Amino acid sequence: MITSLFKNTIIGYFLILFISVGLWGFSFLETDKEMMVSLNFAGESYEISKRIAIVISFFSTLISGFFLNNRLNKYLFSYDPNNLFLLFYMMIFSVELSNSSFLVYDIVSFLLIIFVYYLLSFITSKNDKNQVFNSAFLIGVLCFQNLFFIAFILLLIQNLSTTRRVGFSELTLILTGFLIPILLVLSLSFLTENYRLISSLWQLEFKTPVVTWQFIVFVSISSVFSFLGFQLAANKRSGTDINTLMLINNLIVYFLVSLVVGIGSLFVFPQYYVVFLFTLPVSIFLSFYVLESSSRWKELAFLALLALTFLLR
Repeated sequence: MITSLFKNTIIGYFLILFISVGLWGFSFLETDKEMMVSLNFAGESYEISKRIAIVISFFSTLISGFFLNNRLNKYLFSYDPNNLFLLFYMMIFSVELSNSSFLVYDIVSFLLIIFVYYLLSFITSKNDKNQVFNSAFLIGVLCFQNLFFIAFILLLIQNLSTTRRVGFSELTLILTGFLIPILLVLSLSFLTENYRLISSLWQLEFKTPVVTWQFIVFVSISSVFSFLGFQLAANKRSGTDINTLMLINNLIVYFLVSLVVGIGSLFVFPQYYVVFLFTLPVSIFLSFYVLESSSRWKELAFLALLALTFLLR
């Protein structure tokens, strides 16, 4: 079986490394040596060689994906450790290499992976004040890239409420963590008389979304299989592993909030941005589907899901 090749073994890691090198290597070789890409974040713009950006993207995506893959194996797949998340994550994220802003997506993706790590840790951490504050702080930083990330505040509160009572002190901690990066930027802007960072936070240029049929097919099919993966995982753990079931339910909320942020972002960012937002939660639930499904068509569906990413290339 093809899916068995991606167990949590040396062979599994080697195969994913080989595939990733092929995807990023192809993009590297077809890029002109003189080509530059822009790095736009919080109103500031920088240019860097696209080849260098591709190399940075390869290592940052692989390392961050590997980190979360290990955490997921600890919290969600301990009964059957595998590297399916890492495979789907690298395959889907490689689609972004055709976008000029892919390096910004790498930075934001790294922050999102840390954010998800904190969400996972709420279940087992007895003193989670630091994680709560850090999560809110990350949301504040992310809002400089996309103001729609403010919706993640509700996600944070929802995830926290599944493990403890959220009172005034918790809400104050979240608000403080969220506001600190914004207040720091405000202070720095006034001291240096550079107000571009402030204006970038509030200036949203809405435009009519441009959506291709390939995008609609990819998002629709991957979402359907993600929800199937959620149902399979939730049904298997219903009444047996409460903590894992709680994490699964929290992650589907993360998926839905990402969907809301993605829909709003379509009016500001290109369609590739929405694919990028989906990469993390979709990769998790597609892994659940492949792992939990008993369908005789599972292997074929697995290959079809991987092939689906080539629609957007």
